[in-house]
Amino acid sequence: ISQLFRNKFFAYMTVLGIVLYAIIYYVMPKTIDETFEIALYAPEQYKNILQQVSEEEGIEIKSFESVKKLKEGVEEGDFNVGIVLSEDFEKVLLTGEKPKVKIYYPPDASKDIRRGVELILKESAFALTGQRLPVGFDVEVLGKDRAGEQIPPRDRLRPTLIVMILFMELWGIANLITEETENKTLGAILVTPAKVSDVIAAKGAVGTLLAFSEAALLAFLLGALKGNIAVILATLLLGALMVTGISFVIAAFSKDMLIATGYSVLGLLLLIIPAIAVIFPGSASLWVRIFPSYYLVEVLDRMVTYGESWVGFWRNLVILLAFDIAVFPVGVLLLRRRFR
Repeated sequence: ISQLFRNKFFAYMTVLGIVLYAIIYYVMPKTIDETFEIALYAPEQYKNILQQVSEEEGIEIKSFESVKKLKEGVEEGDFNVGIVLSEDFEKVLLTGEKPKVKIYYPPDASKDIRRGVELILKESAFALTGQRLPVGFDVEVLGKDRAGEQIPPRDRLRPTLIVMILFMELWGIANLITEETENKTLGAILVTPAKVSDVIAAKGAVGTLLAFSEAALLAFLLGALKGNIAVILATLLLGALMVTGISFVIAAFSKDMLIATGYSVLGLLLLIIPAIAVIFPGSASLWVRIFPSYYLVEVLDRMVTYGESWVGFWRNLVILLAFDIAVFPVGVLLLRRRFR
């Protein structure tokens, strides 16, 4: 550990990262925005009726010229609901028949929001015809349905902050090994009775322990260690092994610090981008599932943010374990070749 913190910049960034991520969490608002935002696609004459609703405090309505744009806005979380009325909506309504209203919800729309939207539409139909008429609703949730789970922004961000400090060790371990190789420090160590396998084992153990302890410490500071703590810690340990294994591979292909830094930044991006996509429902595409960080953050997000059981995500843990078993030995083998 003393060797790892010999690089003062890395030591300062490690401590500063833990402190800053904790500060970011606690300065973020812990309340939920109460403004109800509606995306609307409807005939002009019906827009005016619904716009009267928007005059009420806390309700905002934005009209769209296409259903596609409306769906994109709702799926990205910019609106609480998207409402689509057909061109013949008023005609069907005035004949006394039951018109259909297409409603699009984001994944985290609660049941209360859904009941409120239906009430707004029924009241609008009453304002248009002067009598109460039945209105049918064709509901579609864009993304995975998470009704009833209203999460403050800072709580939703907790898994991201934890994995970011975990992934930072990718840069730290890879650069440390490259620096020692460049400065011939490892050569001096290998002159002693210490073997290559001993050096690699020591660096693997220290790197994994450091990455795990930093992530666990930040998780504790953010109040994320709750529920099944053992599984959360086991998940962080698998993540730490993943980071150490990848950093070994990076160090093996890095001839100097500049190359190591470049590879580390690329590795961080490949790990963090899919991780962030998991946190925001509806934003994760299928392609992000090829990255191991997806399965790491999904477990943390569902357990820490939503309080779900790990049983539903045991496959994620198996995938992480399989990745660690596959990558760690490869990293060790490549480092052995590099040191010889």
